[in-house]
Order: sequence, then C-alpha cells, then structure tokens
Amino acid sequence: MDLRHVRHAIAIARAGSLRRAAAVLQVPQPTLSEQLRALEKEIGVELFTRSPSGVRLTEAGEAFLAQATVAVDALGRAVTAARGKGRAIRLGVADGLGDVVARMLSRVEGTRLRVAPMSTAEQLVSISDGTLQAGLGYAPGSLPRGVARMTVRRCRVRALLPRGHELAGLDPLSLAELAALPLVMPDSDAVAGARRFLEGFVRMGLHPRLGPSAAGHDAVITMVEAGAGYSLSVREEVAVPDGLVFVPLAEDVPPIEVVFLWNRQAEVDDLAHAARHLARTG
Repeated sequence: MDLRHVRHAIAIARAGSLRRAAAVLQVPQPTLSEQLRALEKEIGVELFTRSPSGVRLTEAGEAFLAQATVAVDALGRAVTAARGKGRAIRLGVADGLGDVVARMLSRVEGTRLRVAPMSTAEQLVSISDGTLQAGLGYAPGSLPRGVARMTVRRCRVRALLPRGHELAGLDPLSLAELAALPLVMPDSDAVAGARRFLEGFVRMGLHPRLGPSAAGHDAVITMVEAGAGYSLSVREEVAVPDGLVFVPLAEDVPPIEVVFLWNRQAEVDDLAHAARHLARTG
C-alpha cells in the first residue's frame, strides 16, 4: 500500500472535496482522483461518496481513516525518533545553576548532550520552536504551548553576607535590618526566581537599597565577598568562599524555584528521569 495515497486520502477527508485537497497538496486533481481510486481498489471498499458539492466518508471510510490517521502519525513520530538517534540533545542552562545541572547529568549515561548557557526566557522560545530540546532554569510565569515543566528544586531564600559583618551573627535576620544595606543583584535571570523577595520589603513598607548590579551569579558572590553589599539571589546549596555566610530570614519569603523544561515532542526520557530523581532526592 502506497503511504502517500493514504496521506492524500486523509487530506481529502479533512478538506471535504477533491478540488480543495488538490489545492492544499499542490497535486493535480485528476492525479489525486486516480490515487484515491487505486487506494479504494486495493482496500476493496469505497471510502468516499462523491457529489457535485464534494465528498463524504462512507462508513467503511470512517473506520479505515480513523485507524490510518493514528498509524500515519505514529509512523511520523517513529521517523523523527530514528533520525534523532545519534544527534546531540541541546540543553539550555540558566546562570547560577551549574551545580544543579552537574548533579542531574551525573545520572545521565549514553546520551549525547550539548549544554548551552541560556536565560530561562530564551530557553522557552527555543524549546517551543524545537531548536532546543530541554532546559534548566527558574520558574517562569507562564509556558508556551508544547513546553512542559517540572520543579526540581525549591530553595529557601537566605541573605549572603561577609562572615565578619555585624549582621552575620543574627539568626534570624529581618528584612528591616537588611533594607539599609546595598542589595547586590545579577543582571542575568539568576535573580528571576527570587524577585518575589522584593514584595516582602514592600509589604513591610520598606524600600530596599539597591547596590551595584553584577554580570552574573558568580560575580555576585565575588562582589559580596569584596564588601559591596549582600545578596538574596544566591542559593544556600551553592558553594561560597569561607569568608561568606548564609543567614536565615525572619520573614516567610517564597523560595527560589528551579525547573526542568522540555519540548513535549522531544526524546528526552533520560534527562526527564534524572530530573525526577533530583526532585525526589532534594
């Protein structure tokens, strides 16, 4: 059976007429009509009834095309999967998540990966259009169609201060005590998951003093160590120099959420399994 004839029969059913289907498929109508007759002859039943206004599926045609559509779609996915074997999967990773991706990838074997630094917003666009198969970033406000997410880490917000700072010994430390100090924030979206802590200041009628911005996550740590201020965007599980310390906050601040993002049509089972393990083990 010629698979092209089956695909064309599906197109005819969707279009409702040979003329419209021929226009969509860019196939001459006589050729399309001939293919349909050949398919009906091979199957041994009439798939459509013809009339001046168009075509309609017969009962046999409905039964055949319902199953044929599923089979053609499955074949398309099989071809895509086969072509994808041996190709490297592109994984985007947002700033500040090097330790998380290292832990996740330690459980992935036999999968060729190409890791690319990329903001969460860029990941969403690239995953949606298929140029990126998966990503690791910070919880976005919404997801494009076809993109799935899984929360792998929920990290409590802590103040990062020089160990010798007068506030470093407080446990817990209130936002009111921090408000007068310079708050060092990265330009990258490493801070995106922690922006909600600013709402905590506002709810208390406080206005945090914004300090110098840093190019990225690592630069924030360097600047805090140099005495430029404090940070709320560095996760407590990140290794920092001995001269720095994480201090708990008195207020209940929403956590920084790290998420695994992927294209629902992509073959990323190994990565998804590793992400689920990371989510379970914490």
